Amino acid sequence: MVKVEILYKQDQIQSIRVSGHAGAGTRGNDLVCAGASSIGFGALNAFDELFAHDVDIEVRDNQFRIKALKNSDMLQKSLLFLEIQYKTMEASYPENITIIRKEV
Repeated sequence: MVKVEILYKQDQIQSIRVSGHAGAGTRGNDLVCAGASSIGFGALNAFDELFAHDVDIEVRDNQFRIKALKNSDMLQKSLLFLEIQYKTMEASYPENITIIRKEV
């Protein structure tokens, strides 16, 4: 299962961590995993280009994290955009992707 963990503090997204595999198909043919990966890595590229000094990006085997360092309205809207994309996937594939929201 793909796990999307979103940490909030006072209605602001502090970080988004994505990990795991969807398990919706055989390795190399899992469209849910491919979709989740495409959303994530496209977002990583955009955050790196648009908010290079405002976020910390960490990529590890089977997971990535985007952490807000300096909040702005534009950064929060971009993080929310990413959350909405994963919520849309979760609504269609609840057995393969889950979102965990935590207040810190």
